[in-house]
Amino acid sequence: MDDNSKLNAMSDHDLLVELVKAQRETANKQKTTMLLTLATFAIILISLVIVVPKSLMTMSKVEQMAKDTKEVSEKTEVLVEQAGDSLENIDQMVRDVDQLVTENTESVSEAMDNFNSVDFERLNDAIDDLASIIEPLANLLGH
Repeated sequence: MDDNSKLNAMSDHDLLVELVKAQRETANKQKTTMLLTLATFAIILISLVIVVPKSLMTMSKVEQMAKDTKEVSEKTEVLVEQAGDSLENIDQMVRDVDQLVTENTESVSEAMDNFNSVDFERLNDAIDDLASIIEPLANLLGH
């Protein structure tokens, strides 16, 4: 028997009972669907309440870290430039010291040549001659 023939064979009372049962089943299914929908909505809402602030804090931290990284990068760039300048200054200082040593070596060599060319015997004789001239003058002046 199909559903229509069953319905025709039932009395009005039986039909009413079946109709109430069907409405109760539908109401129960609607309540279950509503509860599942509310639970899903609550889970999504709780997730958003938890996730959104954390993601905003994370984005804020990432933004701050990006700024800090940029500052560190700029400071590092300045330090590298200063280090390059310092190396150039050190190179110049080494060149200056090398030039100074070269010039002083030439001066010392010239002084040594002059010192070696001095005739010490003649110098001693000149000192003795000067002493012999100054001694009578010193006696004359009372010293």
